[in-house]
Amino acid sequence: MRDRLDDIKKQGAELLAVDPHEDWSAKLFLKEIGLKTGDVGYPLLLDAAQTVSATYGVSFQMRVHTEWSNRPATFIIDREGIIRYERRGESFSDRPSPQAILAELKKLP
Repeated sequence: MRDRLDDIKKQGAELLAVDPHEDWSAKLFLKEIGLKTGDVGYPLLLDAAQTVSATYGVSFQMRVHTEWSNRPATFIIDREGIIRYERRGESFSDRPSPQAILAELKKLP
């Protein structure tokens, strides 16, 4: 998604990622993949209390290695706060492609 951020912004949209981990864990993950927090290019909301994840119905729904984790999910929410697209993955890698997200954004008024 980071590679298509300019295309997302051209559609008048913003990208926000929600991470269910604490600050130190998210920073460690970014470091492991060669990034720093500022390198992401979009807001990263840390949701260690699972407030946002539970609100959208994805918290602790799948086992990843030795821990329960959130189900990967993608939501497109319009300016009025209405969910226009939602996809909840069945596995950790089950996520829509950037092209699919852009196609959904183009459908918005």
